[in-house]
Amino acid sequence: MTSPELILKTTPPRLLSGVVKRDLVHSFWTSARERSAIVLAAPAGFGKTTVLLQWRYQWMEHGARVAWLNVDAQDEPVRFALALLHALGNASGAVVFSTLAAQCENKAEQGMAILTALLGEVALLRTEIVLMLDDAERLPDVTLRTSLSYLLLNAPANLHVVIGSRAALPLPISEMVAKKSLAVLKAEELRFRLEESIDLLDRRLEGRLSVHESAKLHEAVQGWPIGLQFAISRLEYEDDLAAAINTFSAREGDLQDYFVDALLHDLTTAEADFLVQIAILDYLQAELCEAVTGRAEAGNLLNHFAKETPLIMAGPEDWVRLHPLARDFLLERLEHRPRTEQVELHARASRWFAGRERFHEAAHHALAAGDEAQAQAYAARSLWLLGAQGKLTEARQWLAFIPPRLLASDMSLKLVAAWVLALSGRSDEALRIAMKAAADPASTPLRRMIALRVAGGAAIYADRLGLVAELVARWPTATTVDDPLYVAAPLNGSAIVALHAGHSSKVRELAAQVLKHGETGSMRLASALARTMTGLSHLWEGSACQAEAVLQPALIKTEREEGRRSTIACNYAAVLAAAMLRRGQPDAAHALLADRLDVIEEGFPDIVLVAYDTLVRIALDKGDERRALAALDNLDSLAKRRQLPRLQLHCVSEQVRIHAMSRRNETVSTLVTNLDDLAPAFRRKAHLSFLEHYLLVASTAKAYAAFARNHLDEAERQLQCADALAHQLGRSYDMQVLKVLRALLAKQRGTTEAAALMSEAIDLARLGGNVRLLADAHPDATRVACELHLLSPDEQTTGPEAVEATSPSPASSSAPPPVQQGLLTAKEAEILHLLNKGMPNKLIARALGISSETVKWHLKNLFQKLSAGTRRHAVGRARLLGLVSE
Repeated sequence: MTSPELILKTTPPRLLSGVVKRDLVHSFWTSARERSAIVLAAPAGFGKTTVLLQWRYQWMEHGARVAWLNVDAQDEPVRFALALLHALGNASGAVVFSTLAAQCENKAEQGMAILTALLGEVALLRTEIVLMLDDAERLPDVTLRTSLSYLLLNAPANLHVVIGSRAALPLPISEMVAKKSLAVLKAEELRFRLEESIDLLDRRLEGRLSVHESAKLHEAVQGWPIGLQFAISRLEYEDDLAAAINTFSAREGDLQDYFVDALLHDLTTAEADFLVQIAILDYLQAELCEAVTGRAEAGNLLNHFAKETPLIMAGPEDWVRLHPLARDFLLERLEHRPRTEQVELHARASRWFAGRERFHEAAHHALAAGDEAQAQAYAARSLWLLGAQGKLTEARQWLAFIPPRLLASDMSLKLVAAWVLALSGRSDEALRIAMKAAADPASTPLRRMIALRVAGGAAIYADRLGLVAELVARWPTATTVDDPLYVAAPLNGSAIVALHAGHSSKVRELAAQVLKHGETGSMRLASALARTMTGLSHLWEGSACQAEAVLQPALIKTEREEGRRSTIACNYAAVLAAAMLRRGQPDAAHALLADRLDVIEEGFPDIVLVAYDTLVRIALDKGDERRALAALDNLDSLAKRRQLPRLQLHCVSEQVRIHAMSRRNETVSTLVTNLDDLAPAFRRKAHLSFLEHYLLVASTAKAYAAFARNHLDEAERQLQCADALAHQLGRSYDMQVLKVLRALLAKQRGTTEAAALMSEAIDLARLGGNVRLLADAHPDATRVACELHLLSPDEQTTGPEAVEATSPSPASSSAPPPVQQGLLTAKEAEILHLLNKGMPNKLIARALGISSETVKWHLKNLFQKLSAGTRRHAVGRARLLGLVSE
């Protein structure tokens, strides 16, 4: 091997400026950096080389010597060993590696001897050595199975081998994982999370995209890093970004060229044809692909593409799916083929799905094959399961497609249609159909249960809680029906009644009974509703941590199986966003709601309320009162369209709170009158169950109004009323908010009760993980709590005002002292300097342009180096050592 070749192979590529440092990838490195080996295994376009280069700099910052080697198909064992010697010699500066290379040149039989000598010399260096091997999938099989395996299994304690590969490698990975000496980072971990995509798009496009638009783009590329880069390249010079996002596809431009050149170039004609043919399918499975394409090797081809390319992604259960951009690209090619071929492919798919009673998919393919009559018949048979699974968009589309004569002639089908109507804002129509069927003496027990379930769903969506309780009471006590859905339906009805009665433990008990019946098939929506109510019960109890724990894993699973905009995913996201906001993560909360609000608005009222409350508070956090009020106007319009007075109630009460904070007393007076005008709606039978809820919300709003006018006696009266109602309804979080307001009232009056009330509220908030309690209760709450010395430094920055007030000005910040040689890194010295100034983690992260997780990691190292156990102890030790001044 020539010297120029060695130089090129051992020279790392340039890390482009502006590359995003990803917290999740950094956290993985932090947890895995002590392992003997790390493998990054992902297909093309996932940014493996970029991650390796970032890690290279991080290791070097920590004093490690990092060797780089681009491997290729010519690297037989001896050539590979010689290249390693040169790479290690360049990185370490040790002459011994060059000497070994000269001695072993052209000695083909000594490959393993060279490696043994190399490992021995590495061990003698007694410093941390990192060896990075990129493009490892190109290595000859003999090198992988002998040389690289030997290297991994015999690496001395000071050597870390980091491997980037597009494909799984024949290495002793399972053995090393069992010994905890190896960590693997796969494609799914390298995909951009939604928050990361939003952040990257915001930086690169200079804030020109809304969170909603960024979420749409993220969904289009499915977090594929190179897909996101192509999208940015496409959008950078566009004037109409919204139009460009809506038309973004893989059928033209650079992205099409990438698929042609980088992905299809090495495929055989047969492999390319297979991909084009299966592009008609939403989800893929070996048997289905074999039926559609007629290829017996379909399963092997799917496995190959899943392992070797970014074309295949995980799907529900044992199914997989094509990446949306890849599918778009392949469908464009299918459209240029003869119509007869397309019809035959869809007809085969339709027959396969119909044979397995998957009538939604069968109808879709029958329609694509031009068989409208068969499509209508299949569509009618698909409605029941689609409604039970919460796939309401698809159910509504088929309902519009089915001829009215089919619905009119079949009562069972009419009830199924009524269920779809009930969940589509047409509750009155659904109730009429269902109640008539339930009252019909000729109805069988099964039909009566179906009718009661439909009526219950309509009542829940219409916010008629009293009717829900009546329908549960009418449920047949004995039945031979096998479907567990009809056991779960009354349990869920009882749970939602219990939720609003304040019996949170009862809600969770009933939900657990529902979940015991499973979460697939007809139970999909019922179990999701049970889990959503569990999350709401925790949220209302003031335990944001518990709500997050219940809903986060469920949302991840649902998004993977059904997509972000499915009904169930949107319901989970609405409640989880509220929990994340209370946990002090407004950006994560905003991302959860992005490109979902239109689906959420069709959900049951509690889901709509928590979503809008979250959006309003996020807007206020950003100082955008106009957007907050606009959101409330949207909520008011929605409330009137769906005839939901509870939504109107929250809309008006939140307007009162916002305007009261700015002491717009005339506007507040008008809004309080509007609040009183809503009272009759809650004294009617349909909404009488929410009367106490109305009184709680109204009293709280009136307390804010009284604060604005400085009418302290009126504020006290309203707070006492609200507090009693909150206790009655089991709304613990509302009790905490009211406790903060009572503390503020006591402070204004100069009574000693203020500190005790505020301290208790803060302690309860800490238990539930509600770091925003004070900011959510009142703008003055954080200031008062600080005056009473009740907050730690970190807790003083939970609101936007606190952050702005305490953020350091770049012009006024003095430079950190020089680093004491050999003790602290430059970054540790900067963090120590800011720690000495009393800054909490969030502000340190903001000042240095790094994440809070990175700050925590550096603090851990600081504590170890300074032999300190706390922040204050670390600063004291640093002063003693002369690292910071007094």
